[in-house]
Amino acid sequence: MAVALCRLNCLLRRARVLLLCLGIAYLMAGSVLLLQRSGVRVAHPNPAGLAPPPPLSALAAPPTALRAGGLGVRARSRWAAVRHVSGGGGGAKAGRHWPASQNLGVHHLHRRWFHSLLPETPQQRASVLRSGRHKVRNIHYRGCFKLPKSTIDKLAIDSSQPNLTAQSCIGTCTDKELPLAVFREPHCFCTWTSSLFSLNLQSDNHKCSGNDTGAANVTFPSQHDHFQVYHTPVLDSRCKERMFLPQRSSSLVALSSFPGAGNTWVRHLIELVTGYYTGSFYFDGTLYNRGFKGEKDYWKSGRSICVKTHESGQKEIEMFDSAVLLIRNPYRSLMAEFNRKCAGHLGHATDAQWRSKEWPEFVSSYAPWWASHALSWLKWGRGLLVVHYEDLQAALLPQLRLITAFLNVTPTEERLLCAHSNQDGYFKRSGAKHPSFDPFSASMRKMIDSFINTVDQALQSRNFSRLPQEYLPR
Repeated sequence: MAVALCRLNCLLRRARVLLLCLGIAYLMAGSVLLLQRSGVRVAHPNPAGLAPPPPLSALAAPPTALRAGGLGVRARSRWAAVRHVSGGGGGAKAGRHWPASQNLGVHHLHRRWFHSLLPETPQQRASVLRSGRHKVRNIHYRGCFKLPKSTIDKLAIDSSQPNLTAQSCIGTCTDKELPLAVFREPHCFCTWTSSLFSLNLQSDNHKCSGNDTGAANVTFPSQHDHFQVYHTPVLDSRCKERMFLPQRSSSLVALSSFPGAGNTWVRHLIELVTGYYTGSFYFDGTLYNRGFKGEKDYWKSGRSICVKTHESGQKEIEMFDSAVLLIRNPYRSLMAEFNRKCAGHLGHATDAQWRSKEWPEFVSSYAPWWASHALSWLKWGRGLLVVHYEDLQAALLPQLRLITAFLNVTPTEERLLCAHSNQDGYFKRSGAKHPSFDPFSASMRKMIDSFINTVDQALQSRNFSRLPQEYLPR
């Protein structure tokens, strides 16, 4: 009996040692995978200037992220493999690295383990804290509206003073956490977003010019009066209500764009107008912390109304059943992405960074990708809806109706008004800070303009709307 117990104890000790070794091996394998996923390769600089762009047929995948003095890097989880592009046919310089998406089974693991949930740098975290609750949105003038007294009676009169101004009325409604300020001197009303203030119902602005009636006239509005309506910086609480799709979708819809083309902005608008979360092929902790809860969900779960992606490989494109292809002027896209790499979602690159060697290297790598991204989706994408960023800026509500119809969602009037009044979102860069000089050299412009013409011709051949005139005079 004693011998048997001794042998059993020895066997248990060996089993514990074996399990310990297996656990260590598992942790080491996980660490290696983490390093492979987050590793950044350095593209070799080109002291002689920009190399001629490689042929578009060779640009099926985006360039590697650059790491150099002061240039922030966000590793993209799908771009782990690297291949060399030959210098023939128009000739990228041999040795430039162009990653291709491979080993999808590994890359499609959940990304929450590999990324931080905080903004990129301590300075950006401090900036977010300093920004305040309401400073991230602008005040918008909705228009002049003729409202009956029966409607006005339903709105609380928050202030009625002889010297009341529109600005003080907006401040009052902001303090009361209400999104609309309805002003007619000396009366100020605060209310929720309503279809009563639809753009289709507004009057000519000159009819509100008589609102400045002076201090002597402190009467209540008559049966029908015109009022100036403003959107305060407060987001309507009803617009904050978002959820995942009630039933998992069997089809995947991509929201595809080149980096810097406004993907985050369009996701914000889609979530406001539909009430459903958007997903992402990646995971960005900063976006998750600012309300994009779909960032944490597995992109293929079917619970999101659409999925953000910057991928341009055939396999990645064909995994989606349909796609909204968002295209923006490459000059502005390149500058926006360079700003993000240097200073995060809300910051701006400094003049020193624009003058550094990283900027021409960035353009030589990313400008061909702008073209190859659009051409790849036009070639392999199924069920495409092409949306131009500039058209969305110029005619927000009509474009949003097109997008929601494509997504098989019928938005309510209140949702559309929410999107219109809170269109900026959290990630619009404050001000219009630009470098004090033109960062694009003549050789850069020649290369980018050739890509613009190529994409424009491809859109025309597929019967999609051509690129806006502002991209390149034709």
